Amino acid sequence: MDNEKHNVFKTYDIIANWFSKNRNTVLMERAYLDQLIDIVGSDASVLDLGCGTGMPMMSYLINRGIQTTGVDASERMLEIAKNNLPQTALIKADMRELALDRKFDAIIAWHSFFHLPAEDQPAMFRIFKDHLKENGVLLFTSGKEYGESWGINGGKNLFHASLNRDQYHSLLEAHDFRVLIYKEDDPECGEATVWMAQLNP
Repeated sequence: MDNEKHNVFKTYDIIANWFSKNRNTVLMERAYLDQLIDIVGSDASVLDLGCGTGMPMMSYLINRGIQTTGVDASERMLEIAKNNLPQTALIKADMRELALDRKFDAIIAWHSFFHLPAEDQPAMFRIFKDHLKENGVLLFTSGKEYGESWGINGGKNLFHASLNRDQYHSLLEAHDFRVLIYKEDDPECGEATVWMAQLNP
């Protein structure tokens, strides 16, 4: 269980085909993606951390003309993403070790950041900042309270963790982000708890 907690991407290697077939392809995230594009512009560059199969979020961004780079630690998920979006830049990397020496207009960590153990999450805000241009936008999902949980996906245990709302606010502020949107349990978006923040606005 400890390996499944600290390296969720290995579970995704196992369930990749199941995930690809069962992931909801209705773009319920569209409102947030459109708001992001309104801020950064249609010629922006976006880094999708935990991009998975690339569907449907990366596909939507690409169709909107956004320069999109996908990162995932799961080799099998990236293989599927490459098949889905053959012209897209895809990088195999653990987001906790990311050092691309490049900055983007926006970073998305949608239903991916929350797979990291709680103790690994604070350090990610420096990584987010280091990969964003000034006025760049960070969009991510989280839980609402500090804790850990497990869910069954494709017959396998899948780990999730969260800090609490105040901890995320403090981390964002400490790294020069201003919160633009905080929405708990958005009923229009699969009950996701969503953050959108801007760097040095």
